[in-house]
Amino acid sequence: MLNTSTASDVLSKARGFYSSLSSSEKKVADFVLENYQETIRMTLADVAQESGVSDATVLRFCRSIGYRRWLEFKIDLTQTLPNLPEQILDEVLEGDSPGKIAKKVFNSSIQALTDTIAVLDEPSYKQALELITAADRILIIGVGTSGPMANEMHNRFLRLGLNCHVQTDSYIQVMESALLTAKDLVIAISQTGDSEDPLRTTALAKSNGCSVIVITGNTGSKLTDFADVVLLSVSHETRVETIASRVAQYAIIHALYVGLAMQDVPSTVNKEKLIWEAMMSKPAFQNSKQ
Repeated sequence: MLNTSTASDVLSKARGFYSSLSSSEKKVADFVLENYQETIRMTLADVAQESGVSDATVLRFCRSIGYRRWLEFKIDLTQTLPNLPEQILDEVLEGDSPGKIAKKVFNSSIQALTDTIAVLDEPSYKQALELITAADRILIIGVGTSGPMANEMHNRFLRLGLNCHVQTDSYIQVMESALLTAKDLVIAISQTGDSEDPLRTTALAKSNGCSVIVITGNTGSKLTDFADVVLLSVSHETRVETIASRVAQYAIIHALYVGLAMQDVPSTVNKEKLIWEAMMSKPAFQNSKQ
């Protein structure tokens, strides 16, 4: 049975604290209470615009009703969805055939790719390629479900012979970031842009003069404040951690890899040949005499 306690809690908090809210915070509360299902699909900046207030006011509203961050509020608000299947995928319904479910999953990913390419800013993409090419060292970071994307980027860049490192551990991220210089680059991957660990790492890197590229689904997040370049990965799914957003992030990563590879095709092909030969060769220890 679906536990609805969280769902009632988040809306009850908004109603219960309503009288103590400032006039501008009440505008946010009014909008959320009347449009909570739409709010689930919106960013903090979207809610601010629809409510006619600033981004800071939306954050103050969240804190006034007991949430430290917008992400925490949105996670609880997600639980207000009345139908359990929507917790899995927005469009899926009970009774859908297996084939229909598969098509909806594919269409969700296709939509994420379509939306992401629609907002792709060519100057930002070009600048990202330039920063990557010019960097002495590259630190790629991602925590939680962004970790696999960070590892995938590391795998791609390593094939090009770039001096890159990947860290998904928050403490080691900070350690590595502390040693970066103005000649280096941090690439942070965070769909929400609200995770504290990437924020801490990028802020430290920026204080050392390091360049920063951010791949995120939230251009209004604090993480983007430290970015020289922001590449937007779009996903309109209700849940905070979505597979469709990862598909969009992978497309961005692959676009960066191909863009870099095309800068020196002979060198790229030669490196791929060396990698392939190493993978196919018989290990040296097997050739030694017993």
